[in-house]
Amino acid sequence: MHPEIKQNYTEKLRLVTIKLLGILDQNIKVMLAEHSRDGLLGSGATIKKTMNFIAQENSNLYQEVLNHLGTLNQKYYPQLESDVKKLAKTAQEKFKQESLVRFKKSTEIARHPQLYERMLPEVEAAMATDLANFQNTLNTTVLDLKLSSSIAPLTKTLLGLEAALILISIFIAGMWYKDPTGNYEPILVGLGLVITLNAIGIKHSAKK
Repeated sequence: MHPEIKQNYTEKLRLVTIKLLGILDQNIKVMLAEHSRDGLLGSGATIKKTMNFIAQENSNLYQEVLNHLGTLNQKYYPQLESDVKKLAKTAQEKFKQESLVRFKKSTEIARHPQLYERMLPEVEAAMATDLANFQNTLNTTVLDLKLSSSIAPLTKTLLGLEAALILISIFIAGMWYKDPTGNYEPILVGLGLVITLNAIGIKHSAKK
């Protein structure tokens, strides 16, 4: 990954992590106020809600990693997937460290601090599931980039021409439908012939 792109990606994920931790804090704050009002502050519901909030923002973090990859319009190269994984891992470790501080605090507020160690594997299991989903989606995204980059420039041009010809044909067919007396048939036949020849060109160029 180009150093400038890597720096941009790193800074973006740092800001995203800060944002998501802020959302987590706000959600916990609102939840604590509601549970205090309803007499649920010292219940397991406080702990469970905190776990759900952490899981949601952890999932959002991975989604932001994928979103920014699309924003950067990054071209394919062999190490792309592993480079993005490393950046995601660094950001997620920071989020995990900070979010577990919140989780531990919630068990203390709920007056069940012993549940921190007991429930921690469940929090980590949810994070592991998010990681697996992220890796699968990232792999698919990178494969798409790889296949796209493997298409020859001539093939891409011919594909674009084919799409334009088809759109023109549809437009003219629509005009012919509105005005059956118009002499549109020769044009459509000509376009059909060009589209066929273009398709043959695409087939041959893709083999090169």
